Amino acid sequence: MANSHPDAAVASVSSAVVRPDRDRYPAVMWILLAGNLLVRSAGFAYPFLAYHVAGRGHQAGAVGVVLAAYGAGWAAGQLLCGWLVDRYGARSTLVSTMAVAAAVLMLIAAAHSVPVLSVAAMIAGLTCDTPRLVLGSAITALIADPRHRARLDTWRYGWVLNIGAAIAGAVGGLVAEWMGTSLLYWINGIVYATFAVMTVRCIPAGRYRAATPVTAHDRGDYRQIFADKRLVLLVASGWATLTVLMGIFAVVPMLMNASGLGTGAYGWVQVVNGVAVAALTPLMTPWLSKQLAVGPRLDMLAVAGVWVTLCMGVAGIAHTTAGFSAAVAACSPGEIVWFVVSAGIVHRITQPASSGRYQGFGR
Repeated sequence: MANSHPDAAVASVSSAVVRPDRDRYPAVMWILLAGNLLVRSAGFAYPFLAYHVAGRGHQAGAVGVVLAAYGAGWAAGQLLCGWLVDRYGARSTLVSTMAVAAAVLMLIAAAHSVPVLSVAAMIAGLTCDTPRLVLGSAITALIADPRHRARLDTWRYGWVLNIGAAIAGAVGGLVAEWMGTSLLYWINGIVYATFAVMTVRCIPAGRYRAATPVTAHDRGDYRQIFADKRLVLLVASGWATLTVLMGIFAVVPMLMNASGLGTGAYGWVQVVNGVAVAALTPLMTPWLSKQLAVGPRLDMLAVAGVWVTLCMGVAGIAHTTAGFSAAVAACSPGEIVWFVVSAGIVHRITQPASSGRYQGFGR
């Protein structure tokens, strides 16, 4: 990675790309949103990992080990990639992590043994979520108005992440049934490599000016960030809710498999969840923007967490594709509120020079 001075929250984006006086949102936002949509639409790695490992002839215990390895890598990757963004910049971090992700996804496509699958899954988890983290860090660094931040957060969750998930679910389910799950990982790897090239070509090296000036006091490390009690409390709440939400990708496919439902059925459940969130996004965006303009709204965060927990509890007693689809669709309004409100809190408490690390630890 190219060595650079870590003053800007998300380094390595040319100031020429950003025109705050002419555009409401800097051009780099649209580049990052498009890149996130691209990789999310081909994000087969985790949703179909249980089916891929089972298809190699392994039992539920081995499937759980590989899924846990991916999860451990993902958790560590939030901290590592957040530090990389603050230290080396968005461009270098995206290019390097996307290249590594592309290589290990292709390894998963060809691997059969549990040890190799586990190591590759851990590295994939470590790197695959970098685009989302970089986008969140850029929003913190470049957008000062809480209403505009809320609008971008709603778009990136409601449309980018969930339309991408719907595409990945539909395409992944069909491809897995027709051609097997290995092809999914080849496609996923090629798309990550494409985004690495896209980053090199579309996000030039350089600087942009953060929305909030950076002072010497702001340049802390993870010890300072861990000492922020507001962030620690948010993370504790977030992990509880995220554990429930990740059931859509980890528990639901295992429950559906136990009910005799294949990858195609699970793909359609993914589509239903993504379409439901995407459909609600334009309806909820104005309301959420107004709510977050006046404060962090911790009450909304709590209600959203309870709601998604109840909905996933219903998924635990479902036995048909329609039942699983209804449960994940019902989660949608709670998902949107929880994601946007928690993201807004992270934006508010982030130190300007540490936006990558705050996004990594807090999101």
